[in-house]
Amino acid sequence: MLDSLTWGPPVAVAPTPGTRAAAGADWLVAQGILTATDGALVLPRDIGLALRGGHLHRNPAPSAPELTGTDRSPALLDRVGAGSASEVLALVDDLLSTWSLTPPRALRTGGLSVRDLAAVARSLDLSPEDAGLLLELALMAGLLAQDEHEEPSWAPTADYDQWLDQPSGQRWARLARAWWTSTRDPDLIGQRRADGKATNALGSEVHDPRIRGLRQLVLTTLAEAPEGRAPTLDALVGRVRWHRPRRVPADLESRVRGILTQAARLGLVALGALTSGGRTLVMNTTDDDLAASMETHLPTPVDHIVLQADLTAVAPGPLAGSLAHFIRQVADVESRGGATVHRFSENSIRRCLDAGWTADDIISGLTEASRTALPQPLDYLIRDTARRHGQIRVSEARSCVRVDDPAALESLLATGELAPLQLRRVAPTVAISALAADVVLEFISETGAGVVRESSAGVITLAPRPTRRSRRSEVAPTVVQSFDEAAATEAVQALRAADDVGAAAARTRRGRAPLIPTGDPTTSLVLLREAAADRRLVWVGYSDAGGAVRRFLFAPDEVEHGRVHGVADGTRRTLSVHRITGVAAE
Repeated sequence: MLDSLTWGPPVAVAPTPGTRAAAGADWLVAQGILTATDGALVLPRDIGLALRGGHLHRNPAPSAPELTGTDRSPALLDRVGAGSASEVLALVDDLLSTWSLTPPRALRTGGLSVRDLAAVARSLDLSPEDAGLLLELALMAGLLAQDEHEEPSWAPTADYDQWLDQPSGQRWARLARAWWTSTRDPDLIGQRRADGKATNALGSEVHDPRIRGLRQLVLTTLAEAPEGRAPTLDALVGRVRWHRPRRVPADLESRVRGILTQAARLGLVALGALTSGGRTLVMNTTDDDLAASMETHLPTPVDHIVLQADLTAVAPGPLAGSLAHFIRQVADVESRGGATVHRFSENSIRRCLDAGWTADDIISGLTEASRTALPQPLDYLIRDTARRHGQIRVSEARSCVRVDDPAALESLLATGELAPLQLRRVAPTVAISALAADVVLEFISETGAGVVRESSAGVITLAPRPTRRSRRSEVAPTVVQSFDEAAATEAVQALRAADDVGAAAARTRRGRAPLIPTGDPTTSLVLLREAAADRRLVWVGYSDAGGAVRRFLFAPDEVEHGRVHGVADGTRRTLSVHRITGVAAE
């Protein structure tokens, strides 16, 4: 028993009573060597140290294990990393540009449905894991959020428009810095939680307070290797475990592999080694220095395309902002890479026409952007699509006015009193209005015309106006009561006593705790998660079962499923989020 408990874990399930093992365990407990607690046997720390000869580890490692691996050229790493960074910028731009026009709905829990995530992966030709990473990067950087509509959807924020106008290096730096400091873990998307449900992208369950520290530790450990060295996964995991032997997850190898994959997508890691941008990020420099470290390696934006006779256009590099927006509207991406191929189709031309462009505008824009002449097949496609565009029209109206004689409709349209109705003729005897049918009926009746209501089936309906009645309200009798000097003295004393109590309470609050502003549960959850990630104390306002609000210092360490676990006044406590009235920093 002692041999199995010496090097841990120092806790074992108590053996079945009546067996030889149980007798041995009882003897060890009686000698004070083991302690029995809740059906478990525990080896005390001091006895365990004595059995281990005073050593904390079976195999002590006073020096860090060597980061063995393959040495590569730093210039090669920077070129590969710049290619990945450029691709991420283009994909995020394509994703948010599409969602600007057709934003997907947000789930009631706040995340994105599996179907919408699969649609993103198909449109960008990515795996669901890579699509989830792009979505989370946009959310971390503040480029994506829920709108404030009655049925909220995921749509780009106003920062997205400013982000598009920035140089490539600054756009990349914003994504990289957001990933470095965020507590969201895209690898959790699709995994099953404790309640058996899958974790949705952009949901609150993607938070993991431990991932930020582990993410920074992995890249910092990579920075300890000589420049250009790509350590093996085993060597990197061994060095990370050596740094924090008691603070690493059980699935450390898979976590490290996932972090390296995400960093490679961003261009921070290439071929298993840190790039110049990755080393600059680890050094915790300014955003300008971070942007400059990648700007010199990113391809220079181009301001032209090459139109081809097969209804395609080739962009020999990343397009400039305004040209990229135009080409994205008028054509679909067929293949990405160093040179992106865009294909023109009837649907893509119609999409541009729906945005307000005319055929002449499209032809002029393509002619100015292309280094080659406009191919005749593309010219025919644009003009034929524009000719058929708008042949079927849908008008929005709330009421319709129909007469038997076109002259009668002419008279109505010429009547000045009916101008507020904004009648618009759509046929010789038919006009429509944006106002309700009751309003139109009342206006026309006041002109003395014989107007009647017609149902949607074309049947005349003559319904008399209902009579209106109001409900009788009871008026309370006036009560007059005398107010003498004794009553006035008593009222003044009560008011002064209340002032004294309020002042004393304010002094107590100022002395013990700050004023905690009342906040919504979403804001409280964000503050608690940040405090748990940084291991900070916070002041919490909490409503107990009787409705009274108490304030106390709280050290949160885990937030999940509407509950917050942590320590308050030296006691382990679990708080319900819906009872938290507000959170303030210590």
